[in-house]
Amino acid sequence: MKKEEKTKLKKFYIIIGIIVISIILIDQISKALIIYNGEITLIPNVLTLKAYEMNDEMAEDTYEDTSRAVNILTNLIIIGIVLGIIKSNNQFIKKKTKILLSFALAGGISNIIDRICRGNVIEFINVQNLPTFNIADVCILIGWISFVAIFASFSAKELIPKKKIKDKNTEKKENSI
Repeated sequence: MKKEEKTKLKKFYIIIGIIVISIILIDQISKALIIYNGEITLIPNVLTLKAYEMNDEMAEDTYEDTSRAVNILTNLIIIGIVLGIIKSNNQFIKKKTKILLSFALAGGISNIIDRICRGNVIEFINVQNLPTFNIADVCILIGWISFVAIFASFSAKELIPKKKIKDKNTEKKENSI
């Protein structure tokens, strides 16, 4: 790899790092502010900010301390996989894909910070008729939905030419009969 390419790659990873750190800070600071200030009603009966501790016991009563460790370990493995994708030099993984996956990475890291430091994840955005969520959850959702959309788009682009070739071959066979 040329020096110029290495410099560009280094700058790109710095940008990824800034995105990840910024999202983590925004999520953690917003959680701290909501915990400190209590409930804030932004739109009456529609949008409220109030801290809820979404711990493992709330998800399912059968969890014990080992499930918390397993949950953290599972999340760390997923974060490792995402980090591996971001750091890979695979020609099919474009920079925009890596940037979008950095949102999922940051959200996952922020929720793990909650689990390790607080023992549970703090959810605080309460929109009427939706489950309570936090900024990290939104970032995870943005990251994964974008990744799936990009993957689906890539797959469609790859399959369309193959289908045209197959159709031409089928047409040639039919014409020769």
